[in-house]
Formats: sequence, structure tokens, C-alpha cells
Amino acid sequence: MATTKKIDKPYKKPISSELTYLDVRQAARDGQKAFHAFITTGKLPVTK
Repeated sequence: MATTKKIDKPYKKPISSELTYLDVRQAARDGQKAFHAFITTGKLPVTK
């Protein structure tokens, strides 16, 4: 009879590409600033 090795749960590496709540809040704030600048000047703020 063959022996089987019990496989532990695979190690889950933390994913650094996921957005956190604070990242989303910062992006929303930046988007609001850009939209406000577009409304007041009529031009999109473009950074290079």
C-alpha cells in the first residue's frame, strides 16, 4: 500500500499589488482635485 504525505496549506504570499482602503481614498481625493481643476480652468491637469 502506498503511503501518502499530508499536504499542508500552501503558503499564501502577501500580495502587494492589492489596493488598501487608504490607497483608494487617496486616489479619490486626487481625482476630485483633478476634476475641480478641470471645471475651473477648462483644461485637464496633465503631469509629465
